[in-house]
Amino acid sequence: MRILIFAVLLVLAGCDGQAKKDNPENNEPENTEMAEKSIGIETIKSYIEKQNNVETEENETEQPYSLSKGDFVISRELVAYGLENSGYRFISEEEFSKKLFDIFRITQNSTCDMVSSSNDQITLFGNAMDGSQSTRIQNQYDLYSDTQNLFIVPDKKFLTQTFLVKDLIKIDGNEFNINLPQFIVARNKYLFNDSKADLTWLLLNDKEFLERLVTDFGYDKEEKINQLVLEDLYKKYADPNHNITEKMGELFFTKNCEGKLQIRQGLLDFVSRHTTKNDDRFIYALGNYLDYLFKDDRDGVFTESPSRKFTIEEKAKIVAFVANIESLAFYKFKPMNSSTAWHNAGSSLYNITASHPEVLKIIEKNNYYGLTLLKNVIESLQFEEEGSGGF
Repeated sequence: MRILIFAVLLVLAGCDGQAKKDNPENNEPENTEMAEKSIGIETIKSYIEKQNNVETEENETEQPYSLSKGDFVISRELVAYGLENSGYRFISEEEFSKKLFDIFRITQNSTCDMVSSSNDQITLFGNAMDGSQSTRIQNQYDLYSDTQNLFIVPDKKFLTQTFLVKDLIKIDGNEFNINLPQFIVARNKYLFNDSKADLTWLLLNDKEFLERLVTDFGYDKEEKINQLVLEDLYKKYADPNHNITEKMGELFFTKNCEGKLQIRQGLLDFVSRHTTKNDDRFIYALGNYLDYLFKDDRDGVFTESPSRKFTIEEKAKIVAFVANIESLAFYKFKPMNSSTAWHNAGSSLYNITASHPEVLKIIEKNNYYGLTLLKNVIESLQFEEEGSGGF
């Protein structure tokens, strides 16, 4: 069945890929004229023909074609209609704003090094390329395999990436049908429609994306994703030849788009629930991370040295949130003399505050950040006995 899609397309010479690539500042087409057009078969074939000259590892061409915003716009419109045909529910503005914050920790106006917002799209830059802002912008619409860029479309309220037209449709003579990759349908239905069936599919087929949700954006609302990511990262960092499990602390404590301390409480809650007599892996990793808040990262374990990344007030808050789950577990499980865990002589809270008493003063000054368990620990006999060597 022939599909006619009425969409706003950017049609002008400024959409020529190579011209845009030669001018990094030209992120929007020059002298843009908005025209409401029907995406017909000739438009589809025209884009496919041009995009056949996009260079990839598998495709070398004498006249390379660089993807531009025009290519992204047509793929965006095809994805929008494909999602609608797949049963995706386009959510309300209120729901969308809440989802943006809960999932990506941003608003529709957020802009920082890794986020760029405009009226028609929010770009979530990946960690590819050379890391510079100018390079990210210059290559904004390149393929996901090169950039890891994701895009959120505010008016239709869905997540997408740059696709080649041929990867979104099937042509039959002079007709075409939209045929979206399953992952783009599953991502949107899970994130914005709360589809548990699509979460199951993603856990089996799209683990890399789920890991990005946690590591890059701070999404910590789903127990199954938290477990997937923490277990996989622990295996990665617990190499017997170079054990750097303390690096996991970067996942729990980071800076948001506005440069403010972000504590991923969902991950801390997961660690608290899954700590046992014989399993102190994650708590031990967090305790080691606390040490690096107050010493140099001489071995370059971290993306950014924690001792320089955070202020003393932020460091005290991080210590407090770790101690809130670690200290009680330490007092509960250490006396059980497990042969596989709990080998530290003292709790992290005691070790840190003994050498940095100003941390305890900051915690108390901030009324323990509302952490009742932490307050009880600091006022407890066990904590006092650690100081006297009696624990």
